[in-house]
Amino acid sequence: MFLRRIINFRFYLNINQLGNNIPKQTLINNRFTTLVKTVLKPKFITSLYPIYLFTRLSAAKIKMAEEQNLENLLQNADQLFDENHFQENIDLLSKYSDQDVPEIQWRKARAMYSLSKATKDAKEKEQYVRQSFELVSAALQKDDNNFAIHKWYSIILDANAGLDGLKARITQLENVKKHMLKAVELNPNDPTSWHILGVFEFNLAELPWIQRKIVSAIFASPPTGTYEKALEFFEKAESLKEGFYTTNWLMLGKSFMALNNMEKAKVYIEKAANCQVLNEDDKNCKEEACKLMKKF
Repeated sequence: MFLRRIINFRFYLNINQLGNNIPKQTLINNRFTTLVKTVLKPKFITSLYPIYLFTRLSAAKIKMAEEQNLENLLQNADQLFDENHFQENIDLLSKYSDQDVPEIQWRKARAMYSLSKATKDAKEKEQYVRQSFELVSAALQKDDNNFAIHKWYSIILDANAGLDGLKARITQLENVKKHMLKAVELNPNDPTSWHILGVFEFNLAELPWIQRKIVSAIFASPPTGTYEKALEFFEKAESLKEGFYTTNWLMLGKSFMALNNMEKAKVYIEKAANCQVLNEDDKNCKEEACKLMKKF
């Protein structure tokens, strides 16, 4: 039936265009539009609608499944990280089909950085730090509104710059602080971000004389830090989640010591000295705290 209508349509054009002043192309366009409206739309196009609808629904289901799959994978990866299974964390994240997803990239960077702290091999440590910095930098380019990306970019930026020497590390001080402040702005309830800000303030406060000279030579207005501000940040972190990080106890104790409040300092140093060792940070924290206990 459809082919018959097409043939009749062509015959109609051949007969009616004779002696007609209407341009041939205009006549064809008008008649073909009429044909589409009367033949194609109600019969052909309508018959395709179920296929179109099925395709749209299938695509939506696939997308939903992928999102659910990613969500489950990220939850499992976070659990592995919390349990200090860093290599397993990386292996799991590497199984996801799209390795350019920011949520994948910053988590892999976090795990690689953690591995860098655990190894004693200098070359391996540098490799982990460099790779983690590439990943977290790529994640930041894609997503500038993720607090975790800014937090880990700040941490890894400092470590990466440290590989290039003291001057390079000092040069990045403002960037390190800027991204950690952004992390706090995006999520003020994350205790780790406040802890890192405290470390930043504390390290600036106790900066050796020679390093202060380097800082002054690099910056017109050198960044400064105080023990009071560092203590404020460490206390803020502890108030958000008590005992979230053994090193926060250590830094609270060291801040109180620097401010000559030995009574409060002892409370936190004792906690740090008696902490359970689950990872490299806990080990280093416990060792330093045990040495400091001898001063009480």
